[in-house]
Amino acid sequence: MRLLSLGRALPDRRVDNHSVFNAPAIFDYDAIAIDPEGVFMRIRELLDASASHTTHADTQVVNGGAGEAIAASEVLRRRHDEFVRALERGALVVVFMHSQAMITGVSGFPGIDRYFFLPAPPGLAWDAELIRWGEGTSVAVSDPAHPFTRYVDAVRDDVLYRAWFEERARGFADHAHVFARSAGGAPVGVEFQVLGGSVVFLPAPRTHGGDAGRAQATAIVGAVEEHLGRSGGDRPPWADREPVPGLDEREAEVERARELVRRAEEQRDGAEAEADPLRRVRDVLWTEGTHALLPAARRCLELLGFAVRDIDDVPVLQADGTRIELEVEGSEATVGMAAHYRLRTRLDARIEAEGSAPRGLIVVNGERMQAPDRREEPYAEALRVAAEATSYALLPAPELFNAARAALAGADDETLGAIRERIVSVNGLVDLSDLLGEGAS
Repeated sequence: MRLLSLGRALPDRRVDNHSVFNAPAIFDYDAIAIDPEGVFMRIRELLDASASHTTHADTQVVNGGAGEAIAASEVLRRRHDEFVRALERGALVVVFMHSQAMITGVSGFPGIDRYFFLPAPPGLAWDAELIRWGEGTSVAVSDPAHPFTRYVDAVRDDVLYRAWFEERARGFADHAHVFARSAGGAPVGVEFQVLGGSVVFLPAPRTHGGDAGRAQATAIVGAVEEHLGRSGGDRPPWADREPVPGLDEREAEVERARELVRRAEEQRDGAEAEADPLRRVRDVLWTEGTHALLPAARRCLELLGFAVRDIDDVPVLQADGTRIELEVEGSEATVGMAAHYRLRTRLDARIEAEGSAPRGLIVVNGERMQAPDRREEPYAEALRVAAEATSYALLPAPELFNAARAALAGADDETLGAIRERIVSVNGLVDLSDLLGEGAS
């Protein structure tokens, strides 16, 4: 886990310390610490030109924007949007609390307050009515179970809180969880649920950097890890060298089990890869539509020796030099004339373009939720008559399934060739029972 800290340097290897201007995208972090006073200091430096600032990509930040530079107002507005996005995805934001203040003079962003970057819970605002000015050096834990009590303990002798919450403010009690108070009982350590994440306000410490800064950083990182349910960093190398009776044997068993699992997963994946096209054969009996029945019909036709491919985004069969326009239609009821009209349009287009009589095939799967031997009227009689009159083949899905099953069972090339020839040549209903033999259905 990495913690992003803005406006206050936290000396710890797990912390990325940046300014409000040069930080990477805030929503890329699960935890962010921010000192609003440090943020204001960087903005003041920009306004009075006492320091130069760039973005994370080294673009110059200026007040107003010119040429290849970027306007400070754009960066600051972007930071607000990034905090919103981070909280929406469940981030934890830790704020060193200060009283409200305003900065004027940022071109395009007049009247920036100290908490411009931070969204608030419904019905609350981070204004002077809620966050009151007040300074003190005595803070006590009021909820020992809260993860950030370790921070309060770590800075107990170095605290200088600069603000407190007015708990009588409307909406405070509905959203606030107080875990630390001043000696006089004012809330100075408070957590709020905001959007999908959490915002934790902490009493600010007096000291920056040095041993005190390292203690602050260690306590905050530990509290963040506990709050997010993360482990306490990487295990140090020396820990692996400490013997534990029986552990080596158990770890060897774990490794052997992992290897067995890996091999089993490979076998499963291989079996799935082989089973999936076979399942698709059976799907031709009960599915409908281009996303289910069409792939199943294609697989069955491929088993019979047809080449199936898409030409101009429509499926076409090819076998023995003949091109056949393919349509499929399925329904829980009797299949009507819709597939005929689609196929007729395609055939007419080919006649107009080529001047020859093209072939067509409709795979029909009516009454698809009934077992094949219980289907009474899977296709309309008008569809059969239209197939004969228009010179295309009408192939019931159960007939196609039986043929594909015969191919899988080892039907010889002569039989498969005869099946293809019948599908290619018949006008109207295709009957393959004599070619498949008794028991095929």
